[in-house]
Amino acid sequence: MKNQFTSILILIVCLFISTISMAQVRVIGKVIESNGQQPIEFATIMVGDVNTKKALTGTTTGVDGTFSAKVKSKEIYVEVSFIGYETQTIQNITIQKGIADIGTITLSDNSEKLGEVTVVGEKSTTEFRLDKRVFNVGSDLSSTGAGALEVLNNVPSVNVYFCFTSERKRSDTG
Repeated sequence: MKNQFTSILILIVCLFISTISMAQVRVIGKVIESNGQQPIEFATIMVGDVNTKKALTGTTTGVDGTFSAKVKSKEIYVEVSFIGYETQTIQNITIQKGIADIGTITLSDNSEKLGEVTVVGEKSTTEFRLDKRVFNVGSDLSSTGAGALEVLNNVPSVNVYFCFTSERKRSDTG
């Protein structure tokens, strides 16, 4: 009986240790912008392993700027990014009772001024009319310097087969 009690106790201890080692860490926080202190919706959150520098999991912020992710590793870092803002990396994260509360992360603007922007509009080379399709080869860039045969070969659904035959006139001298 004592031997059976000992083996059951060892089994319970092993299950308890495996449960503790498989425990997940919940990473939570909030992302706001630096100018208006407004929450940033749909910012990308990446939780990575400190040792391997590989991503463990990822998520996005909700409408209120909050996020939550679960990972199995205890040595983690968090990278927060969003278009138009500088990427923030949070290291040295403390975990208490299985929760890593990052707190409020403030992202600052990452604006760059462009020099000059030129917008060019081009008319489509294909026009669809009620009874036909019209191909405007005059505006086709490939038609520059090309002959009619090359231009027709570039028109969709048109195949041009060119067979060249030559005949020579015979003179009857006899």
